[in-house]
Amino acid sequence: MGFDHVSNLWTAIFPLAVLLYYFFRKKYKTEMISSTLFWEKSMKETKVSPYLKNLQQNALFYLQMAALLLLLFILMDPFIPKEQGDDEHTIFIVDTSATMTAVEDDLSLFEANRAVMKEIAEERAGESFSLITTGKEPSIILREERDVRKVLEAIEHLDVEYENEKIDRSIDIARSIIAGSSADIHIFTDQMDRSAFVDTEEGIHWTVHVNEAEIANISIEKFGAILSDDGVEAILKVNNQTEQDITGTAIIWDELSGKKLLEKPFEIEKKDTTLVSFQQLPETIALRAEIDVNDDYSADNSAFVLIGNDASEAIVDSNLHELIKKAFDAIGLAVTTGSAAEMKAAVDQAIIVTNDVSFLQEGVRPILLIGRNDERAEEISGQIKTEADPLFSLGSIDDVYVQSIYPSFEEYETIAYIGEQPFIQRSKRGDIIILTDIGSTDWPLHPSFPLFFWSAVESLRSGTDIAGLFHPNERKAILSSGMSDDMEVFTVKDEYVESFANGNHFIAPMKPGIYKLIDGGKEKYIAVQLESTEKSIGSGSSFKFGSDHADGVKEEGKNKFGWLFVLPVLLLLLIEWEVQRRRGYPN
Repeated sequence: MGFDHVSNLWTAIFPLAVLLYYFFRKKYKTEMISSTLFWEKSMKETKVSPYLKNLQQNALFYLQMAALLLLLFILMDPFIPKEQGDDEHTIFIVDTSATMTAVEDDLSLFEANRAVMKEIAEERAGESFSLITTGKEPSIILREERDVRKVLEAIEHLDVEYENEKIDRSIDIARSIIAGSSADIHIFTDQMDRSAFVDTEEGIHWTVHVNEAEIANISIEKFGAILSDDGVEAILKVNNQTEQDITGTAIIWDELSGKKLLEKPFEIEKKDTTLVSFQQLPETIALRAEIDVNDDYSADNSAFVLIGNDASEAIVDSNLHELIKKAFDAIGLAVTTGSAAEMKAAVDQAIIVTNDVSFLQEGVRPILLIGRNDERAEEISGQIKTEADPLFSLGSIDDVYVQSIYPSFEEYETIAYIGEQPFIQRSKRGDIIILTDIGSTDWPLHPSFPLFFWSAVESLRSGTDIAGLFHPNERKAILSSGMSDDMEVFTVKDEYVESFANGNHFIAPMKPGIYKLIDGGKEKYIAVQLESTEKSIGSGSSFKFGSDHADGVKEEGKNKFGWLFVLPVLLLLLIEWEVQRRRGYPN
């Protein structure tokens, strides 16, 4: 037993004062009485029960001393120490990345971690639990839940989500939940270094559960395909991460029809890579590569690719304003400047941004025309008015000032006006025409400037069947057609996955594969690929640290019980008052 407030021991002067008072109280002289019979009876009672006689004579003193000593005891805040090995608040941080599907002893790492979590939850039934899953946007599944049935149910319903764990973000969330209190945090992942914990807070106890076995893994590091004159050509790079030479088979599938197109055997030495190429494959839009090998991690044995005119680069005419190139940089598109000859060479491979109207007749892909090189601009005044078009869904351009504009194309659709004059047009092919020079506007000063160019790029791409390449659970805006309230996602087997109110809130499916995106009755395809960080599995040793593991000494907690004596003190005061009332002041 111990005391938290020993400094309150000074209050012992109060019971000592009462004790001294009884020592120095007035004493009366005993006189002989004439009744011998009464004297003899009194002596017999005293000899038979001297302690009872003393208690009867000094009852008020004993009651006062007991009350004061108990009050002193309470003020010193007594406690009974307890081992703090298991905190009242347990937090699980669970890695749900693809690597947790790796198998060890016929059980995936994720399932093994699930079993450990259940065991801890059952051992600590009645204590509070929080459950956090990893990812770019970590999820709090439980927060300070004490019902062990709900805890076990939440653990049972956890699932692998395939995206990179970004475990530092989950740790930050756990720290915010604790908010200065103590907790026992368990991290379940495949590999984690002790150096990741630079700063540790007092009262937080960490237990890191990692994969301690070597996992045999052979992965498809890269997979690509292009359409050539002889059909589709594909190539995949296979990485052997084991200490043994490996033989296997690479297989190419048409993901839409499920038909096997071609297979090739390969050999690869330990800790090495090899390339497997395929030529003259039948034309298709979606391919799946698969390697048939004997390893412990199958998630990276498949890869997916979409084949089509999904331009990932923009070429900006060197005659245009420099801020146009910076706008493309801001939206994350690879961009270069080029001459007319360079743009003509890449007209069907890249997004062309120019003021040369001849490119409206070049190639098969739509372009972005900014200004005109065959007309002169004329001054104009007035406010911009836009039609209901997806190009303006992310940002309004109504407050942009335009000093001059070029004559319009009569055969093209107008989607924005200045007064009655066309400002932005769209051709039947999908070309977007801005009838002004950027230098004649204050548009670059507005936040809508890069947003418009992002929408324009997505609109120029919309003529293809490809909506893009994603990582699991990646949040990325997709330009909506505006013709439907919902954007729906299906597997290639027409199994419903999810729907979104609009493309601004699109989140890719969590499982790698090819998916169909249906927007306004139009069908497009997206590919979901594993991140490169999920194509290797680490191992190490589990470890513990924190204030309860320092130097092998357990931190002691405190079970305080002083409050239990408040009622006895009140009872003693009540009895003392009753004795005082019946007997008056003692001699």
